Amino acid sequence: MKKLFFLSLLFLSQFPILAGFPEGEKGLDIEKIENAFRLPCDEIGSDNCIARSLGISGCTWMFQVRDGKKSKDALNISDEVFVALMKGNNLDINQMFNKEGSIKKGIKEEAVQRISMCREATIEAIPSLIKELPESVELSEERKQNLANIFPMEYLRMFENIRKGK
Repeated sequence: MKKLFFLSLLFLSQFPILAGFPEGEKGLDIEKIENAFRLPCDEIGSDNCIARSLGISGCTWMFQVRDGKKSKDALNISDEVFVALMKGNNLDINQMFNKEGSIKKGIKEEAVQRISMCREATIEAIPSLIKELPESVELSEERKQNLANIFPMEYLRMFENIRKGK
């Protein structure tokens, strides 16, 4: 029980998501993530583990952009982290989708909550993500807040679009 409590603290906090990842000379050590970062999937179920992996992956993208990486490079790192988490925890990506190619409702709901944990990093990353706006569009604080609100759903929609071949 004590172990589960401490693990839940790790996943409920918005900052330790990346703090626990090993870094090498070239940044995150993906191999170590795959081999050492274990989620309690036997206790909480595969769907919850997939949702947590999506949350970590989405936040990794935003943390990387916030910290100066180009969006495409940051997304590649995020994808590598997601694959490492899935592979290291023996999770099957096919399990996260329903017959129509959408992410299962329970996974989507939890993943949105988890991605929302890095909302501040998302707000800070938005100017780097949206560099070219039409002259009449201002990136106000309100607009950044709104974009941060929809980011988790848009992030998950990328997976669905890929699954559906769009």
